[in-house]
Amino acid sequence: MYSFVVGVSANDHQVYTNIINSAAGYSFSRQPHLVSLVKGIVESLELTDVVIRVTHDMGRTIGNTNIVTTGDKDIIFYAQRLKRSGVLRFVKNRSMEPSSELSIVLRKDGDGDYELTDAWVGPACPAFPGAADESEDSKTYWQTHALTADSESISLQSVTSVCPY
Repeated sequence: MYSFVVGVSANDHQVYTNIINSAAGYSFSRQPHLVSLVKGIVESLELTDVVIRVTHDMGRTIGNTNIVTTGDKDIIFYAQRLKRSGVLRFVKNRSMEPSSELSIVLRKDGDGDYELTDAWVGPACPAFPGAADESEDSKTYWQTHALTADSESISLQSVTSVCPY
């Protein structure tokens, strides 16, 4: 694994990410300024739970979120992102929106440290339906929210208008 140490928590747990094969690494590669923002959040946290989801309002716009609330006038489709599993909900006629929120997901490893598995600009949200960490709120949330179509590379062969979940 290609680990990158993001920082150390307030209670001395090292936080790292896989820079090649994680959603957090993908976010860092496209938005490098997130590294220092995530480090600041991590250093203020007391880490105790096995899985930790945190959303922090940075007090200023830090980027654009591709997670938007959808309505009846939106054009929705479903597709699989390139090099990723699972079919997600997308909206065609919307653009990314400015956000001051930064969300992260941490998972405790066997050594007691934490892996940063995901980081994104925008609000906290449940896992996508069908994901290994899908929650009871996943389907309900993703029926009224979607990723903006211009924000992700998708497999054109997977595009459908039929909801798979």
